[in-house]
Order: sequence, then C-alpha cells, then structure tokens
Amino acid sequence: MNADIWNRHGFTLIEVLVALAIFAAIALISHRTLSSIFDTRERLDLQSTTLRDQALFFARLENDLLVLMPRAIRNGDGLSEAALVVSAATSTADDAVIVFTRAGFAAGSGTSAAPQRVGYRLKNNSIEMLLWDGLDHAPRAAPHVYPALKNIREFRWRVLPQATDNNAAWRLNWPIGGALASGAPAALEVTVTPADGAPLVRVFALRLLGAPGAS
Repeated sequence: MNADIWNRHGFTLIEVLVALAIFAAIALISHRTLSSIFDTRERLDLQSTTLRDQALFFARLENDLLVLMPRAIRNGDGLSEAALVVSAATSTADDAVIVFTRAGFAAGSGTSAAPQRVGYRLKNNSIEMLLWDGLDHAPRAAPHVYPALKNIREFRWRVLPQATDNNAAWRLNWPIGGALASGAPAALEVTVTPADGAPLVRVFALRLLGAPGAS
C-alpha cells in the first residue's frame, strides 16, 4: 500500500535529473544574459567617459585659442620665441608640438589674470598641457605638466596662413621660415587620433586678441 502511494505522489530519478537539467540550462542562460548586460553597460560607460573627456579637451583648446595674444616671449635660453609656435615633429618627448601666449582667465570679480604661456604635447600615449609660471622664462625654467587626454596615439597640427600671405596653404610649422611672426595664421587644424579609434579633426579660426577688429 505504501509503495503504491509513493509511486503515485513521488518523483522518479529520471524526472529529478530532467528537472535539474532544465534548471541548469535556465541558470546558464540567465548568467550569460546578465553578463552580457553588465559588459554592455561597462562598454557604454567607458565610451561615454571617453566622449566626455574628448569634448572637454576640445572645449579647452577652443577657449585657449580664442584668447591668443600677439606677445612674443624670451625662453630659458634667452632667445626670442614667437607668440605662436607649431612644430611638425618633436626631437624629444619633452617638446611641445604647439606653444602660444594667451590672455589669463578672468577672476570671479571679472578682472583678467596675467597672460600665460601654454603648450601641448603627446607623451606616453597621453596629451599633456604645459603651463609656465610667466611669459619670459628664467634659465632652466620648467613648465607645470597636467594630463589633458589619455589613450592617444597621434597628435598633430597644421597651420593656415592669412590669405594675404604668398602660397597660403596648410603648413606643418609656424612661424614660417623660423621668423618671428607678429600676427597669427588664419586657422589652426588639430588631429587627435585615439589609440583605438578614428582620427578626430577640429579646425579653429583664429582672431588675434589685441589685433584690429578683435574683441
């Protein structure tokens, strides 16, 4: 009698094994689905952070170039250096590919700070911002270095001279011929290539601060 009741209300070994197999399959599918969701979320977060950092970097460049000043400086070697210097290539990792003089940022009271000498370079797959304490450098004066954008494999500039210049075409160096330039080119083009992405190109039209017609 008891055996008949067990056979009517219990589970056979095969049924238990089938149930376990179904449960294991569902658990595996759920794990893979959740893992895929978490991986996708992590990639989206990383991509969002990268896009934000790139946008902030280009905004910073634009703000810097909007207040470009025609102020040449004297470098640490005692030599005159143009207000804007662009190099096609660097001889060492410590060289900046672009250096310029800009107006200081306005303080909370609305008054402008002293002009600053700023540079950017690519070093160890990161773009760094260089900021000197003053315009005219003391001997062996070193700039402060700040990280600007990470995971970059290429950082280069091109310069478009004013239309009045002879052969006004994009150039890789400024000033032209190594001569000090009192003015500014018409535009600057920067190419930033992420380590795992396509090149990002931005063109900045220049309006020299302190020049006729400039604000």
